[in-house]
Amino acid sequence: MSVRYPLFAFGKDDSSICRIEQENDILGHLEAIDIANDEYVIWDANGNGVSIQVSVRSVKSELVGVTSCAPAFPICDAFRRCAEARGVSGFVQEETPQEMWDWFPKDRKSRWGRL
Repeated sequence: MSVRYPLFAFGKDDSSICRIEQENDILGHLEAIDIANDEYVIWDANGNGVSIQVSVRSVKSELVGVTSCAPAFPICDAFRRCAEARGVSGFVQEETPQEMWDWFPKDRKSRWGRL
């Protein structure tokens, strides 16, 4: 199964969610060392799990691969955790990751994590 963009990355440490539009944007949104340390749970546009492999170097880290995998938990749980962590009430699970993303308030400067 191929990975379908955008990707949605949930930060385990702060319950943040960011949306990544294309493969070239991954290391612009996520730190390679954090990816290597398994600090994110990631899904694709269909809600399928995604595994990102990186090569972490002191000078410049590189993206090695992006593949499908079994998710650690459903993406709706990540959005629910994000909403709870930010005191946002009324979250209702929608059908697609994009619909859940669109549900959140649009002031994304506050980083909904990075939402």
